[in-house]
Amino acid sequence: MGVILKGFEPSNLTLGLTALKKRLNQRCEKFPIIVDELNKHEAGEHGEQYLLSLFEMNRLPENTVILHNVAFTSNVQTQIDILIISPCWCLILEVKNIRGVLSFNSNPKQLIRIKEDGTEEVFGSPEVQLKQYQFGLHSLLLNKGIRMPIYCAIIFPFNNAIIKQPPEKYPLLIGREIIQYIWSLPINKNIVSPHHVGKLIMHHLEPWEAFPLCDYYEINKEWILKGVECPYCGTIPMSRTLRTWSCPKCKKNNISAHKQALKDYYMLISKTISSKEAMNFLQLRNRFEAVRIIKANSLKRTGATNTSRFELTLNRPDKK
Repeated sequence: MGVILKGFEPSNLTLGLTALKKRLNQRCEKFPIIVDELNKHEAGEHGEQYLLSLFEMNRLPENTVILHNVAFTSNVQTQIDILIISPCWCLILEVKNIRGVLSFNSNPKQLIRIKEDGTEEVFGSPEVQLKQYQFGLHSLLLNKGIRMPIYCAIIFPFNNAIIKQPPEKYPLLIGREIIQYIWSLPINKNIVSPHHVGKLIMHHLEPWEAFPLCDYYEINKEWILKGVECPYCGTIPMSRTLRTWSCPKCKKNNISAHKQALKDYYMLISKTISSKEAMNFLQLRNRFEAVRIIKANSLKRTGATNTSRFELTLNRPDKK
């Protein structure tokens, strides 16, 4: 089996879209678009999880390491679904979990899905994506003095698509075919230490960054539901009672439910927040409590007392 050096975790975009679907007023004209976007990303990540489980269950070439969701910039923006590194080569996998009748058109480069009613839906070309990512990875490794073959493949984790016209340049694999394909790649003399290359790449990772999503999708922030979500039943808003949050529906309490609400604010509305904005979004009546909460859940404070803003984060601040 391969060693998973960077395991599965939902992308920041999936987390943001989940928060947006939860808080966006369903009467907003963008709501169906957001739901469709989230469904596509969740389907893709479901396929990626399945492939990672295959790699864990099956023997791969010795010393192989695997990285999920690799994003960096090296001459070009590079976003690799799954990267496999052996001592002899790298393999970039572009994962597509799309149902239906599919055609990989060559001129122009497009992936076309033919729906049941005969209409066509256009997707970006996986071949164009792979060519860019191959160049990005080559540039990064070359900059570090590493020269090694980089292979690419398009993979459908599940047998739920009919391929009417296959891609021209890169192999297309279905599910378990990937294991045999990996073993078919040349095993020559060892060029690199896969762990070293994997750690080097992880050092250059950049998180996906298009927050706040209201700006990204051009959504009026007034359409966003305010309040703290109950972590047990999903009710919004919870009520603030003494130093905890109380759910009016399931009657459960949670002392730190505001932490996810502030992450939602970061992903949807703004990366910084004032005490007035915190009172409004968290539905608090006490400004001093708002300041106490955001001070404990922010990276730093900038500005004068009356105009100060707090820098939010998706990660846990290094504070007690």
